[in-house]
Amino acid sequence: METNTHSLVLRALLAVTKTSIIAISVVMVIVTLAQVVFRYVIAAPLPWSEELARYCFVWIVFLGGAVGLSRGIHLGVDLLVNTLPRPVRRGVDALVYALIAAFAATVIYASYPVLNMNMFQRSPALGVQMSWIYIAIPISMALIFLICAERIVKYLFLTPSHED
Repeated sequence: METNTHSLVLRALLAVTKTSIIAISVVMVIVTLAQVVFRYVIAAPLPWSEELARYCFVWIVFLGGAVGLSRGIHLGVDLLVNTLPRPVRRGVDALVYALIAAFAATVIYASYPVLNMNMFQRSPALGVQMSWIYIAIPISMALIFLICAERIVKYLFLTPSHED
């Protein structure tokens, strides 16, 4: 029952993440289209549009990485793993997710000094704190960590009859 609660929380977080990616993508497309219109039709380019589009792209990439992991669509070489017996394969999968979780936790830990250093630095055109841009890294890594934790529990503690 507790695993189902965690799954619900993770599914809700991923739903919010997917909605955020869509919203940020819409903003990026609109801003980029506006920049083209202002630059080539009106001949008065927007000085902040390229910067906003770039920061939107950064958020899309990092949040998209977590969504990609949750869907299992990242590239991987699993030819050898697929030849293993099912119990061994589950153990290897759990190990892979444990390594990814360890990497995500390391990145989260390492991102705090970067956030603190950039707390008072402002972007040139928009004037926003750069920490608002860089916080995409620990947020996405926290989602990746949670996805990995759920998968590790699934592979190690749930019987094959309870799999999705």
